[in-house]
Amino acid sequence: MISFMHLTVFQALMRTKSVSLAAEMLDMPQPTLSRHLKQLREHFGNQLFVRTSRGLEPTSMAISAAPAVYQTLELYHSRLSGAPTFDPATSDREFHIAASDVGHLLVLPRMLQWVRGLAPDVRFKAIPLGGEKLIARLETGEVDIAIGSFPALYAGVVEQTLFPEEYVCVVPRSYLPAGRLTMNRFKAARHILVDGRHLGHIHEDVEKLLRKIVGPSNITVMADSFLLSAHIAEQSELILTTPSRLTGLLNTERVRIVKPPVVLPGFTVKQYWHERFHDDPGNRWLRGILSRMRGLSEEGEDAPAPD
Repeated sequence: MISFMHLTVFQALMRTKSVSLAAEMLDMPQPTLSRHLKQLREHFGNQLFVRTSRGLEPTSMAISAAPAVYQTLELYHSRLSGAPTFDPATSDREFHIAASDVGHLLVLPRMLQWVRGLAPDVRFKAIPLGGEKLIARLETGEVDIAIGSFPALYAGVVEQTLFPEEYVCVVPRSYLPAGRLTMNRFKAARHILVDGRHLGHIHEDVEKLLRKIVGPSNITVMADSFLLSAHIAEQSELILTTPSRLTGLLNTERVRIVKPPVVLPGFTVKQYWHERFHDDPGNRWLRGILSRMRGLSEEGEDAPAPD
């Protein structure tokens, strides 16, 4: 028969994908955790977690069992063991935040600055986006908060608007010494295009529109990352169309930030969490810290204004 501790070990392995990290999270000797994992495997008649190049990955049975395990632990913590608490001043909890490279770059440095004196031992893990699995990862607690623009997230996912965003073009000064970027020059130029498949439907729609406008022969570089693309644009003769806040990283002596010659949809960046963790004190604290991002549009420090 499995115990409450077995379920806790299961949850820790789902979150960390590592026996050593799970043992560290639970402050448990690694041999003890391995013994609990062996007993879990015997109970379910399944490996539950298999070793891969990315760490321990859950089997389909583990993924199926996860919601029931989490509900049992949530019931214990919320109803049977008294009200849960979270003290940022003493906690060493690790929060998992899913976002694109731009999202992490925008959020994490500010967050670290904001919490430095409030939560000195709290840790953060940057989780790359995987849109097809994001709802499940929020539901299981593998991801605490997701940041981005995902209108297709539903099924128990709660959201809060952080700030509006728009697209701009990063253009070499040598290509556009002065004046605005015309549609003819835009079509004639070489471009860097970012694959939007895992970044949310707005990015994917914009990618498809740009691909149609400039044509495949004018797409010199196709990248998975806005951050990588921004550095390439800064050192090349290519045009990059990107969310405006990324341009705050660029050397504007080498590039111009201009409005696109075509109307592109703006979007709203939000934070997302699952309703199962809505009342979790730690999750609520993290959401409160992230809600300070709503003031970014008034700070005037995010990105240079388009020419």
